[in-house]
Amino acid sequence: MMSVFKGDTNYEKSLSSTFDVTFATVKRNLITDWQYKSDIVIQLLWTLTNLIAYGFLGLAVGTSTGKFAPPYDMSLFLLSSSVYWTLFTGNYEETAFCLREEAARGTMGYLITNNVDALGIMVGRYISSSIKFFGIFLITTIPTFALVKNNGVNLLPHTALEFFMLVPLILLAYLFMLAISLFIGSITLLVKQTTTIVRIVLYLVRILAGYFFTIKFFGQYSGVLSTIIVCLPITTGQYALRKYLIEHNTAADFFGLAYWQVILINIAICAVLLVAMYFFVKAMTKLARKRGTIEFY
Repeated sequence: MMSVFKGDTNYEKSLSSTFDVTFATVKRNLITDWQYKSDIVIQLLWTLTNLIAYGFLGLAVGTSTGKFAPPYDMSLFLLSSSVYWTLFTGNYEETAFCLREEAARGTMGYLITNNVDALGIMVGRYISSSIKFFGIFLITTIPTFALVKNNGVNLLPHTALEFFMLVPLILLAYLFMLAISLFIGSITLLVKQTTTIVRIVLYLVRILAGYFFTIKFFGQYSGVLSTIIVCLPITTGQYALRKYLIEHNTAADFFGLAYWQVILINIAICAVLLVAMYFFVKAMTKLARKRGTIEFY
């Protein structure tokens, strides 16, 4: 698998290019993943299990009458949570653990000596995992959303507007989770046993995104903090998916904020987070080099 990085010796210098490093890492990870097709099948089955489990959980709860309850069955609410996070959970976890896995395989030193830095390894892992889980998302979600209905109407986009309003928010959520993944993944350069940390952060982000309850709970409060939570890219993506595909309501605002305002806030949050992530990864790499823990497992 490592031959992806080891080609013509005259070409090795160009691996310092971020694009070349990322592309090579994506290619390497896709080739490696394809060698373990059983893992892909297991991940597909796990996704289906989640969809079924949350669907039945919602059916058991039925329609809630609470102040912050959605205006439809909880089965649709929880199903949409499971579907939405199919796009992000696997990417996040595989990226957060990828440096630790490279160290465990004994390949970390080889990559570093070939000008492949931690940032390139993690970005490449995130992109390759995204390709895999997007395929799983398509296989599981489209049939599910075509079969499941709200008020006699399925959950697929019914107009071009529903689709094109949702796409930018999903892409911004994708960048948001990329930054979070790299923040957590770079910690493994110093702290190798990060399983609990990875799961805690994922759980907290899901709470902020409205996985378990509607973001009306946050939207009821005034102030900068509640506005930031409501406008987190991962949160607005989940909110929009429910509004556009379950309720088919593209006129809904985001608790007083217009769609274009939310997009601008999302972009600003992503930009700040990505810049902070870049310097954080560089700092962690520098510290790991100083301590000599990059190759340590």
